Amino acid sequence: MSVESEDMSVEDSTAAQTLSDITYSTTDYIRSSSSSFDPAWQIAITVEFYFRYSLIAIGIFGTAANALVLYALVMYNAQEAKKRAINLLLINQNSLDLLSCVLLVVSTSMGVNKTYLEGALGYFLCTVFISEGASYSSLYGSVINLTMLTLERYLKVVHPFWSKKYLKRWMIHVAMVFAWISGISFNMPVVFATTLLQDGVCLSYFAWENPAVRMMYVVIIFVCCFLVPLVVFVYCYGHIVVVMRRQMKVMAGHGGGNVQANAAQIQSQRIKWNIIKTMIIVNVTFVVCFSPTIVYFMIVDNTTYPSTSLYVGYSATTFLAYLNVCMNPFIYATKHDGVKQRLLSICYRCKGQAAVVGN
Repeated sequence: MSVESEDMSVEDSTAAQTLSDITYSTTDYIRSSSSSFDPAWQIAITVEFYFRYSLIAIGIFGTAANALVLYALVMYNAQEAKKRAINLLLINQNSLDLLSCVLLVVSTSMGVNKTYLEGALGYFLCTVFISEGASYSSLYGSVINLTMLTLERYLKVVHPFWSKKYLKRWMIHVAMVFAWISGISFNMPVVFATTLLQDGVCLSYFAWENPAVRMMYVVIIFVCCFLVPLVVFVYCYGHIVVVMRRQMKVMAGHGGGNVQANAAQIQSQRIKWNIIKTMIIVNVTFVVCFSPTIVYFMIVDNTTYPSTSLYVGYSATTFLAYLNVCMNPFIYATKHDGVKQRLLSICYRCKGQAAVVGN
């Protein structure tokens, strides 16, 4: 047993040294003995390098866009508070997306700079930022909150009387906190357990007990953060669309009577329908952008020695996942009436101030 342990430690040391020369990203467990002499590998490293700078760019862009939309949402809901139209889960969703973009910029910038790490502070920076542990935690929290938001919309539209009676404000608060805690719980314990700091180099997701444990973790993430949300999205929004269309037909059939009351109901239904369409588009973009990431990790964790094309695949799929977070504010800005109105008022105000300054 002692001889085997010594051989294993030599292998781990050699692999770690190779990984430290290749990358600081979460694909540190990828090994290739001939990587330094392989032109294809060098091309892969170059492509990955530019992808990481692209991640910084979309992170900065997404931070600005999400911050602006979050401001618009908060101001709109403050205005509508008396009408009990506040959607705290939607604000929480945008907050998680904003945090994801901020952490993306910080984590990717630290990884590109390749700072020499040592001591407790170095280990903290390695596990929380360079390993992208914090940014992935906020991403998982965003997915969970999106699922909660879908369920809340489903109950209010399909079961309005039940939700009015039993769906309390404290339940929404618990759902918001659960999204944050579960996102951290899914990722950070695994990061701390599998990340090493060796010779100033952060080796993230490296020290797995065995391949089966790593595969089990990927399966759990796949089921909890992709498969279950996908089933919830399809089921809930399928029922919501059917119910909303039925309600609109009923209202259209009662065109007579109190015209003012009918106009108010139609306006209320139109607002609800716009919100539903907004969330459907957000869910569809989530599925499209996150599917390649999930498939990528399932393939890599079933491959003993991933190829250079798979290595480049990490950067490309990660880019898509974060691109989804950056797209959400534009969906809100074009589809959500409250956000659209607030953003337009900001634009008009800015134009007015620019005209005053110009004169």
